[in-house]
Amino acid sequence: NENYIHSPRSPNVQLHLQGSVTIHHQNEKHKPHFPKEHDRIKSLGGQIHIPPKNPMGSRVITRSALHREDVGLAMSRSIGDWEWTAIGVIPDPDVVIVDLDKFWSENDIEHSDAAVFCVVGSDGLFDARKAEFIANHIAYGLFESKLSRERHDHESEETFANHLVDVGKKLVNMASPVKDEWYRDDITFVAKVVEL
Repeated sequence: NENYIHSPRSPNVQLHLQGSVTIHHQNEKHKPHFPKEHDRIKSLGGQIHIPPKNPMGSRVITRSALHREDVGLAMSRSIGDWEWTAIGVIPDPDVVIVDLDKFWSENDIEHSDAAVFCVVGSDGLFDARKAEFIANHIAYGLFESKLSRERHDHESEETFANHLVDVGKKLVNMASPVKDEWYRDDITFVAKVVEL
């Protein structure tokens, strides 16, 4: 059936109803200090550093053959970080399947004049800003800004696409402002309107 979203639980995926933005589905994060992740890494001999004042800054520590020093990785699931594989950092996503027909029916989407959108994003975004902030910012850009409301009347798709890129850039800059003294994590996200 094509009316399903197969969403990886790493990175974060959310379904939102526009209007008064409501988060209907939010995935768990994969951080090294969370029990399931912690237990797997520890069982394979991995070390985890948990900063006392900022547990969300936990790191899986390994001895890097390449750099010849201890190096920390801020996530417990990652693709391509081969030095951490032996100590329990895995590339496996948790996958949640959302039945859109059921979602539409349970939330009365057709009759409520609601819009649904999905946000998939990396920890660089979702660790820096609360899900509600992200949802509201994206909803405004997709549906409520002046350009969003006018696009069906006379704005070109290219103009609207450029507007959405600007919305995305603003969100990234709000999540992680460019400052010389700050570390700026990589931020990746996709926002998509979901329709049946």
